[in-house]
Amino acid sequence: MYEETFGLSHRPFPSVPSLVGYVETDSHLEAIETLLRCVRRDEGIGTLISAPGLGKSTIALRLQEELEDDFEVVRLNSGHCGSRRALLQAIAYELDLPCRGLEEGELRIQFAEYVQRLESRRMMGIVILADEADLLPIRLLEELRLLTNFASKDRSRVSVVLLGNMSLEERLASPYLTSFNQRVGARAYLQSLSTAEVAKYVRQQLVGAGAKLTIFDDSAIEAIAQRSQGVPRLVNQICDHALLLAALGDEMQLDADAVEEAWADLQRLPAPKRKIRTDNAHSTDSLIEFGSLEETKTDSSVEYPSVVRFEDRSQTEEQEEFPPEAVQEPEVELTFQNAANPFEEKFEKEEIVLDRFASLGDQEVRGIRRVVSPRNSEIAAFLVGSEDNPAEVEVVQPNYTQAEGMVVSRDFSTHSTGFSNWDDRDIIVIDSKEPRVEEPQHPKMPAPRRRTYRQLFSQLRRQHA
Repeated sequence: MYEETFGLSHRPFPSVPSLVGYVETDSHLEAIETLLRCVRRDEGIGTLISAPGLGKSTIALRLQEELEDDFEVVRLNSGHCGSRRALLQAIAYELDLPCRGLEEGELRIQFAEYVQRLESRRMMGIVILADEADLLPIRLLEELRLLTNFASKDRSRVSVVLLGNMSLEERLASPYLTSFNQRVGARAYLQSLSTAEVAKYVRQQLVGAGAKLTIFDDSAIEAIAQRSQGVPRLVNQICDHALLLAALGDEMQLDADAVEEAWADLQRLPAPKRKIRTDNAHSTDSLIEFGSLEETKTDSSVEYPSVVRFEDRSQTEEQEEFPPEAVQEPEVELTFQNAANPFEEKFEKEEIVLDRFASLGDQEVRGIRRVVSPRNSEIAAFLVGSEDNPAEVEVVQPNYTQAEGMVVSRDFSTHSTGFSNWDDRDIIVIDSKEPRVEEPQHPKMPAPRRRTYRQLFSQLRRQHA
């Protein structure tokens, strides 16, 4: 949009990581050399840790450019992988391997076969560049460590480089990652740009885009370094927005005021007041004018409140200064299986159960003989009565007509004498047309009383005495 105004061939300050017009700083150069040495010499896992916006993704592009001739480079742009299967699918996609519809075990076998074929292609191995590795849960970091176990000829065929924020270093200090932490062979860090490096970066970006004039003066460079605090991402935002506002205002050179205006517009702050330059030799900035003050006459005196409300913002400021950390994903991978339906089970043999009474009608049910048992009345008599004074229980018999064919039991006594005198009366006898056979009567045994037990125990004590 502003390229034609300033005569530029392309946008000099892109919003995404790019190697077009790449400017190498001291910290970037040191980090690249450290990680390249770690990969080529097979020193172990490499880590690059820095604050947001300092160029980790750009370093990943530079590493990919340097290593792609000798290694198969897998660049994972995001750490939002929820499972091992998703991680292996992302790696397979970067290697142009089938990744859809495969289970975790199949993806792992496919990766192992691909590693074995690298020797025939004269490749040294695979390099996995995991950007935003601070978002990876512990189980996926362990999965990356297990991938480095593929080795041949005293060399690991899989190298891993992790790039993340400062929280990645805290994650690696976890006791669950002791084995992983022991394999880290190189640690690199990025620093923010100084004012001189900001000036070098801005001017080289403009020259690379074809700028012929000095667009940002020295005051603008200082304002950019101050507002961005040396973060390359913020430098790109401020410079790009300042060029856009300058093109809209037909300004060919930008000073500190233009940078402040662009920064205020990005942050949605009130626009700063620009200084008005005049041709007068004497400046009026240090003059103080004195004049008479108008006195307002009021009929009544002003009443001030005796208590002034004070708002305590200490807790609010503390919350704003230390915001809560983002919720991390669970470290344990949750797997769910569909519950088996017990009604889908098939049996070898099917058994058909018939209810013989389900087909009976009302008339047929009425013709069935009814059974009355004396057991219930005897148990009730035993529970209600005591041993000394047994109670008599009146047995209430239902009023059956003679035409209903009632089944009756034998006559029995309702006096409870305990369980010892139970006899064949417990058997239910159904009257039929056959002649009744008289059963022999057994003599009744009297139930023992408490007094009998006392006499027995007293005799035993006398004998032993």
